[in-house]
Amino acid sequence: MPIILAQLLLVAIIGYVWGSVPAGYWMGKVLRGKNFDVRDYGSHKTGATNVLRTLGKVPALIVFAFDLSKGIGPVVLALSVPFLYVSGWGPSIAALAALIGHCYPFFIGFKGGRGVSTAAGALLIISPLAFLISGIILFTAIAATRYVSLGSILGCLSAVICGIVFFIISQSNPAFIGRVTLQQVLFIVPGPAFIILLHYDNIGRLLAGKERKIGQKVQVEEEPGTTPTTPTPPTNNSSSKNVQV
Repeated sequence: MPIILAQLLLVAIIGYVWGSVPAGYWMGKVLRGKNFDVRDYGSHKTGATNVLRTLGKVPALIVFAFDLSKGIGPVVLALSVPFLYVSGWGPSIAALAALIGHCYPFFIGFKGGRGVSTAAGALLIISPLAFLISGIILFTAIAATRYVSLGSILGCLSAVICGIVFFIISQSNPAFIGRVTLQQVLFIVPGPAFIILLHYDNIGRLLAGKERKIGQKVQVEEEPGTTPTTPTPPTNNSSSKNVQV
């Protein structure tokens, strides 16, 4: 038992550290300077969607790919290294830890993103069929409504449903193409459900009709937090001279 706990702890640490790498935050530093923090704008998150609003399409694409890899890497490592596999529990622990690391990265004060891309990367390896179905639903919802948050919520909800349904089917049909084990359920159900909970503020804005649509930009100041100065109007004293140019 102690060795198993040590294995799971190691998997969790690797996944968390890997997931904590703040690609979106660092992208802002690279493009806008050391005083820039992408979390000062838009949704105040470090994910690709907020990077798209603040820094543009190419930086957002790079961040999306990197965040996706943060879910893929730890899971593949846990699948490839017998010591980290831990009877099938390792990949799911790695996936959950990477997701938590992305959302609460210790590198930048535990304020990261919502973890959609990172969870998607992990789901791709753990259950490709659930990834495909939830991905189709996610992108269809975004294309139809232009709301990334709504698409993310529906995609995560479909992943949870797939995980439960696939597990039930797998009990009677082990040859099922989308077979899901109890160990895999450990990630497929609570992981996406956790992401839905992190969208509580988006849900409020969606219900109020105030949510931003994809492609809407936010104004980015050179120095976040500074208040623009208002020109002082000229006085009417006889000693003053008003010059118009």
